[in-house]
Amino acid sequence: MLRSALALISSLQIGLRLKESIERSLRQAVVIAVAVAVLIGAAAFGLLAAYHALISVYGFTPTAAAGIIAAALTLLAMLVLATLPLVAKRPKRQQAPSMLTATGEGVGLLDQGVGKAMQRVGPVTLLAVAFVAGILASRRR
Repeated sequence: MLRSALALISSLQIGLRLKESIERSLRQAVVIAVAVAVLIGAAAFGLLAAYHALISVYGFTPTAAAGIIAAALTLLAMLVLATLPLVAKRPKRQQAPSMLTATGEGVGLLDQGVGKAMQRVGPVTLLAVAFVAGILASRRR
């Protein structure tokens, strides 16, 4: 009875944490969407200001000013695409396990093997075999 009650409480806590996580992610998504919209507006305003500056200050025709801005944006896009392979995530190489991890795995495998041997043979027989193996190993020196 107590176990089922604790399981129910645990599942309710997991559900509550999941709900909070989804709400937090949704709020972050809304903030990011607003920031992107403001950034696009700022970029459009900056391009419009650059276009008018090219026409009024530097004396370009409207067509030439639009061409200069289009060429600058194309060059910027090419630079971003050229740097994309440098920034892209590379797959991680599998690292060799550390000595501590390898030792732990070896001890775990040894423990499983001893457990299976005890189930099949029995602890007394296994102890006798280990004792005889120890005596034989000590005499070979």
